[in-house]
Amino acid sequence: MTQELELESVLRDLTGEMTHVYRWLAESAGINHTDLMCLFFVRSADGTATPKAVSQHLGLTSGATAIMLNRLEAAGFIVRGPHPTDRRGVLLSLGTEVRESGLLQLREKFIDLNQAVYAAFSEEELAVVRRFMRALLVNTRDSLRRMRMEHAAKSAETAKVG
Repeated sequence: MTQELELESVLRDLTGEMTHVYRWLAESAGINHTDLMCLFFVRSADGTATPKAVSQHLGLTSGATAIMLNRLEAAGFIVRGPHPTDRRGVLLSLGTEVRESGLLQLREKFIDLNQAVYAAFSEEELAVVRRFMRALLVNTRDSLRRMRMEHAAKSAETAKVG
């Protein structure tokens, strides 16, 4: 097996395990996986998340996003507030249910759980791993964006023909 195939296999396995962790976390909170990914996105946006940005990030239609946000708001997981520059727009923030439950503290838990793994590598080695993972992340995002655009163009062309 080439190094690239071995790396791809390990990354796929790690991604699969992380998906299991996120699904378990969502189930334990009584929400679904997409809801949890929405909450992580809202947290990372630090007060600037809009419904449209959530929709684009998760790849959902505006209707599906509205249903999800209504559900999360009713459960106290998110709060909709006024947008400072768009009178009709809203900004999303985390609700008290999320903040009080510690639902999104997964990062801290994993740092603690993986401390022995981190300690087995030098700072220089960890820096290379971080650089590698960031490069993969950027490439994956760019590739997905390109594939979506190509698919949309093909779909539009098919619709014209049909």
